[in-house]
Amino acid sequence: MKKIDARGKISFFSKICYGMGETTFGVTNTILSVYLLIMLTDYLKVSSLWATLIVAIGIVWDAITDPIVGYLSDNSGGRFGRRRRFILIYAIPLGISFIMLWMIPTILPVVTSEGLKILTILPLYLCVITFLTLINVPYGSVIMEMTDDYDERTGLTGFRMVSSAFATLGSIFIADTILGEGPIYQTGGNLIYVGIVFGILIIVTTLLCFWGTFERRQTLKPLTKPKFDFKKYVILSWKSKPFRQVAIAYLCAFTVIGLLQTLLQYYSTYWLRAPELFVVLAGMVLILAILSTPAWVQISKKLGKRMAFLISCGLSVASLIGIFFIPQLETADFFADMIKTMAVMPFYGYVFIFFLGIGIGGIQLIPFSMMPDAINFSMKSGDMDEGAYYGIVTFVQKLGMGVATMLIGPALALAHYQNPPTDWPSETLFQQAASANQAIRGLFVGLSIVVIAIGAISVIKYTVDRDALRKKMESPDLPGEGPDFEESNNEGNSTDMSTDTVTTADINKDTF
Repeated sequence: MKKIDARGKISFFSKICYGMGETTFGVTNTILSVYLLIMLTDYLKVSSLWATLIVAIGIVWDAITDPIVGYLSDNSGGRFGRRRRFILIYAIPLGISFIMLWMIPTILPVVTSEGLKILTILPLYLCVITFLTLINVPYGSVIMEMTDDYDERTGLTGFRMVSSAFATLGSIFIADTILGEGPIYQTGGNLIYVGIVFGILIIVTTLLCFWGTFERRQTLKPLTKPKFDFKKYVILSWKSKPFRQVAIAYLCAFTVIGLLQTLLQYYSTYWLRAPELFVVLAGMVLILAILSTPAWVQISKKLGKRMAFLISCGLSVASLIGIFFIPQLETADFFADMIKTMAVMPFYGYVFIFFLGIGIGGIQLIPFSMMPDAINFSMKSGDMDEGAYYGIVTFVQKLGMGVATMLIGPALALAHYQNPPTDWPSETLFQQAASANQAIRGLFVGLSIVVIAIGAISVIKYTVDRDALRKKMESPDLPGEGPDFEESNNEGNSTDMSTDTVTTADINKDTF
């Protein structure tokens, strides 16, 4: 299959396969965000504080591994390039470790000690996020290897976001179907089947991403590698103002997505008292995020990415304020069919969910498309250290999802959230204390608004637009706004790195 069309543009095939890489990340993070915390608290009966600690350890581990993988990616090479070889090598290990993580509810009975549950889950969780890092950091850099064009990158990002939205939507619908009716404390034993289905899917989508993407420069494997430079891969990247601005927006985008994904299960079950509404509300948000993606791409082209992001933030905040006034559905029937359950929800609630979905579509898309521009603008002529930035990007992305869970656990504990008793009758929905219900609603709406506002403020003075980036690319001798990585490199060992420019014909001949 051709990877560049007759006009010299990236082919539709390559764009689809590029998007598949985000499917891998989307599936993994959606299932972890939606089900990990509630599996621990409601099914395995692990305290919310210990469940939060597991996620916190994962974040610390990410802080260590993400910059290291960026370093390994920058100083790699060979037949499949610097970035794509990682995508190929770690596809199967990620899928297998993901399957093993969700076998836990079946292997460990509820009566097992809390300590044994934690010691079993934590290593498997760390394996999953480590293999995800080994794929996602190089994958983040691939877009810069494929093209320098401002609009081509926006288009690629659109494919990436559509894939992400489909992955999230599909994950929720398929997982909900596999789990069956009822809250997670009754159906958690079926999570093993969720793990198997999505573990296989992760392997397939990752290999498709490898097959369809390319790197314009064929980078030979270096004869020697410089020592890992902590300053370069962890600290210096943050000196670039454009990168720092977009990284904060990026962090906030993934934090609010993580908050909504994680809390929607709690919100539907305990505030609305209608667990069946979870898949309806999640489906609405995700479908509208998908459908609105082309509109946000066009708004970005017309008004610029900064203004498009600010509009999406404003729309989301207004929608969340409206959602706050949806009352607790006291008359909701736990055993009602889907139609009857949906009828209990006030009509204006669906209106606000509608606009929230559109707003989230922009919040998810636009920071993704801003990131490669900010990195290009920050890099100096001749730099090939994208991994130094994308190690930080991947950490920020996963930090956002993790921070959401870390904030939720302690807040629920303070609000006297209770694990549903093991012997609770299946015909009755467990009721939380009023303080816990209010905390769930407050976190779902109030905390999300705060995070969105921080993201919007971070880009108010962002100045990298189409013209600024074009001038930078047309005049590579212009200094970047980022750190001098070359100076950092010279302080360590030198690297013998050879590069060859690959022609269009060479790229089209590069197949799996």
